[in-house]
Amino acid sequence: MNTVAPELHLQCDEGHVISKITFASYGTPSGCCQNFSVGNCHASTTLDLVTEACVGKTKCSISVTNDVFGDPCRKVVKDLAVEAECSPPLATKEPLGDM
Repeated sequence: MNTVAPELHLQCDEGHVISKITFASYGTPSGCCQNFSVGNCHASTTLDLVTEACVGKTKCSISVTNDVFGDPCRKVVKDLAVEAECSPPLATKEPLGDM
C-alpha cells in the first residue's frame, strides 16, 4: 500500500509572490503564527530548502518527509512549521527616477 507523503502548500494572493521565508523548522517546532520557535529537534537546512523552493513564486509545495529535510531526530514524529511573507513582484513596481 502506497501512502502519499504530506505536503506543505504556500500561496500568496493573486498578483503577489513569496518574498521571504521568515521562519521554517522541520522537527518539533512550537508556537503559532508570528510566534514560532525551534524545538529540541530541528533540521538546520529547513530555512534554506524552503527559501529555495518558494521565494519568488506565487505558490509552492514541499513534501514533509525525512527524504527532503533529513532526519534530525530518530523515532520522533516531526512537523514542518513555515511562516512566509508575500509582496507584489518587484517587476511591477515603478522605478523611482530623479524628477
